[in-house]
Amino acid sequence: MGASSPFAQSSAGGLRLLHRRSLPPAQVLAAIEAHRANAARGREHCEQWGPGSSVSRILLRRPEGDLDLAVKWNHPRGLRAAVGERLRGSRAQRALDGAERLAALGLAHAPVWAVAERRAPGRVLESHLLCEFLAGSAPLPAVMPELLADRARRWRVATEIGRVVGALHAVGLDHRDFKHSNLLVTPDDRVALLDLDSLVPPRRPGWRGRVRALGQLEVYATDLYPQLPRSERARVLRAYLEQNPALRPRRRELVAGARRWVEARLSEWATRDRSDHIYFPLAPRPPLAPTVVEVSE
Repeated sequence: MGASSPFAQSSAGGLRLLHRRSLPPAQVLAAIEAHRANAARGREHCEQWGPGSSVSRILLRRPEGDLDLAVKWNHPRGLRAAVGERLRGSRAQRALDGAERLAALGLAHAPVWAVAERRAPGRVLESHLLCEFLAGSAPLPAVMPELLADRARRWRVATEIGRVVGALHAVGLDHRDFKHSNLLVTPDDRVALLDLDSLVPPRRPGWRGRVRALGQLEVYATDLYPQLPRSERARVLRAYLEQNPALRPRRRELVAGARRWVEARLSEWATRDRSDHIYFPLAPRPPLAPTVVEVSE
């Protein structure tokens, strides 16, 4: 890292660190260990929890000022995945690269404070991403009960979703996973994308990629909040096409393709037990209190 970079490289606790110069390695490790403890206690202590990754909120009480973080722990499942992360870059490192791409586009995102990796010869064993916790923000499914009671705000958020996805596609970037839990609604009704490792390496979306993205946005709306009028969900497409005007003549074709994608996915889901999905059924829980960690240096 050059002297002008806000990030510094170091190592501690068996991890390779890339961290903001204002966040010492000891504080990075303190946040990571606090999250490990939360993950070991199970999903009730995490914002997200699953077999391959988990996220919890860690509040560092520091002499230089409190730092509210979302800490994500990624652990590749299997040797092939671990080797793949070594070749492509860890999920945490790719998320940092993705955040920088969003910053260049002026799109909302959670600023990254640190990346940590544990490596073995030829593979990444685990990686950690420390981002600023966007206080007052929540994933779209958790916000939807409020939106269903406020049509004007609902329209704003729908338009913002289409604008963000359309802006990515307009510059040749694609996000492979537009599930609604990856859409974070901020207090001013902007939409910040999560899982930014999906933006790296950059993939120029072809026709199938565009259909898939719009299909993902629609299938979760159909599944999680069927009471939402289809006419209102169409606002997403209108905002998307404003960013990609060359596609307007193919609007009907785009809609037909997305509907086929939705039908196929709903048929697949009907054969699965989805009772343990964090957003199924739609029953938002209150935001978790942060885990407070006192640090002295």
